[in-house]
Amino acid sequence: MKPRNGTEGNALLWKGLGMRRSANRPLGRRQQRVRTLSRQVWRVWATITGFLLVVWGGVGWIEISRERKATASDNLPEIALVAGTDFAYDLQQLQPGQTRFFTYPTGSSERSRLLVARDSGGLIRAAFASCTMCYSDRRKHRLRKGKLVCGKCQTVMRIGDQSEKVNAAKGCVAVPIPFSIKNNKVTVRTRSIMEGIKTFVNSKIGAVQGGAN
Repeated sequence: MKPRNGTEGNALLWKGLGMRRSANRPLGRRQQRVRTLSRQVWRVWATITGFLLVVWGGVGWIEISRERKATASDNLPEIALVAGTDFAYDLQQLQPGQTRFFTYPTGSSERSRLLVARDSGGLIRAAFASCTMCYSDRRKHRLRKGKLVCGKCQTVMRIGDQSEKVNAAKGCVAVPIPFSIKNNKVTVRTRSIMEGIKTFVNSKIGAVQGGAN
């Protein structure tokens, strides 16, 4: 490589000094304002982005919590009751919007399925887990987000009020059972269960007679 002469060396030296001076030269007022404004804009955007992430995260967590709470009782095992014994259930174990299944022996191999439900407002209801119209499909009924869904109609089954007289003409309505609440426990008497079963027996007999006619 050919060595540079003195003139070329001096030119490069002055050029380097000029670059250092321009790098160290104070920014003009306009440039300072632009830089300051840019920093402020980035800070605002960072603050807004962080706030939105917190809000979205909070909303997502609330929705997940609601979903878990609504479906918490859907897959719980049925509670088997003993024949001839009243059953009581601690309502502290049943949150608003949840339902719990029970079974009661009504024959040598048959067990009727009952339920206790607490709606979103905290109102308690007890009923057989079927309507009279769709009783033949009672084993297909299921819970979805704490609500009883008819296995035949595929619609949410309304639970009848405690004093309501339910029959096939009313459609898909779960047959209610009389109950009492004391010390935050719901109690259903064996006699009430056996009386309620007659509703389904009578509806079945009526359906057979109606078909024969």
